[in-house]
Amino acid sequence: MKKNAIKTAVISLFLIAMVMFSACGSSASAAKAPDFTLLNLENKPVSLSDFKGKVVLLNYFATYCPPCRAEIPDFIGLQTKYAAKGFTVIGISVDDDWQKVLPSFTKALKINYPVLIATPKVLKDYGDIYALPSTFIIDRQGDVVKNYVGMVTTDEVEPVILKAVAGK
Repeated sequence: MKKNAIKTAVISLFLIAMVMFSACGSSASAAKAPDFTLLNLENKPVSLSDFKGKVVLLNYFATYCPPCRAEIPDFIGLQTKYAAKGFTVIGISVDDDWQKVLPSFTKALKINYPVLIATPKVLKDYGDIYALPSTFIIDRQGDVVKNYVGMVTTDEVEPVILKAVAGK
């Protein structure tokens, strides 16, 4: 419990600093999204390349992060609304004790998209993820078209998703 409180405090400080000192909705310079292969909750490998040709919302989160938990219902809604149009959400958990917390967490929230387990390499490959949540929108060509540090809402990401789904 004490460990989670410390993690939450550190993440909160980072988020406050990010809001005060940087723009949370920065555009990526259309760089290719680094491919990865991570384990899902069933210990099966899943690669970003498995979603080739789809628009992907890639979200780094932790169960102990209040802003992360707050945005999950929006992601569930986006997954439901746009899956048939070639869109998917992928959650990447940074929880240390994921075996203990993630299965019940994903079930309780009825998460309808893949949840994968982060590795140090995937954190580094996506710009040394330093704050949670961190979200990337990847277009059908595999380019990062937008990234966000901090909590996002449907109102912020849906226009970007719609543009990417339409191929614009």
